[in-house]
Amino acid sequence: MDKWIVHKFGGSSVADAGCFRRVAEIIEASPNPHEAVVLSACRGVTDALLGLVTLAETPDAYFPSAVEALKKRHVELARGLVSKAAFDTYREQLERDCRDIAGMLQTVRLIRSSTYSMRDVISGYGEIWSTRLFAPFLRERGRIKGDVLWIDAREVVIVEWGSLGPAVQWAVSEANLQRLVPAGFAGRLIVTGFVATTIKGIQTTLGRNGSDFSGSIFGALLNAAEIIIWTDVDGVLSADPRLVPNAEVIDQLSYNEAMELAYFGAKVIHPQTMEPAVARDIPIFIRNTFAPQKRGTLICANPYRRSRSRASRPSIRSRW
Repeated sequence: MDKWIVHKFGGSSVADAGCFRRVAEIIEASPNPHEAVVLSACRGVTDALLGLVTLAETPDAYFPSAVEALKKRHVELARGLVSKAAFDTYREQLERDCRDIAGMLQTVRLIRSSTYSMRDVISGYGEIWSTRLFAPFLRERGRIKGDVLWIDAREVVIVEWGSLGPAVQWAVSEANLQRLVPAGFAGRLIVTGFVATTIKGIQTTLGRNGSDFSGSIFGALLNAAEIIIWTDVDGVLSADPRLVPNAEVIDQLSYNEAMELAYFGAKVIHPQTMEPAVARDIPIFIRNTFAPQKRGTLICANPYRRSRSRASRPSIRSRW
């Protein structure tokens, strides 16, 4: 049986209708019958949602027009991507969500402050909206074998917050996923990144870069063969290209090298994100959504690198 492959696409990869089509083409190009697609919110949406909370906390600021602008952006995006039936369903769900958000913001306005859990709930809607749209969009294109199943990560990933951040409760999370995915399922799982639920049943998020963490979590839950983090760069660079014009993409890195580079400021996948993959020895690729023909960077336990010039080798002294 083919093992799962997990793809995670960042906000820049799902910024607009053209990006949605590009992501679909990448997914459709793979013959593997078991793939999970974890999506971030469309570019800028999470910041806009958090901005709504700030508006509600600010005297004399007006948040309804900002809510309407977010709704309009997603309505227009959906209008150009899916059939009328799918569009009507999506818009109805979106309008209900926006009413719920407005209700929470009104509470914030009355008490002039927001709770952490309220900010978590509001900021997590972006991933719900992007995946709810991408699932019918991919299904209606009809270019893959098997089904397309939307997975709400809030019904799967259970975490307990501690001093080191959210700790995944693996046994219950795995049981939740098995309950939602039919035995023998073949096709694509479309998964909300960033969001989860606490052991007390309260909606939460996984923090900044949380969608990358979601990709790694689902890679572990599915015992994936590999995890591919799709972004807007060709991979991990050997140096800051603003300082070193001939900086090159590093073919391969060990988990430890990637963590060390991240510690010194490199724009590499966050160490917390890698933890579930490292524990299960799942290789991670960093690839470019806008140049999918390029291999990118492989992060794994035992990398085998082609020989490169000294200038292209990673330097932990570089802060980029």
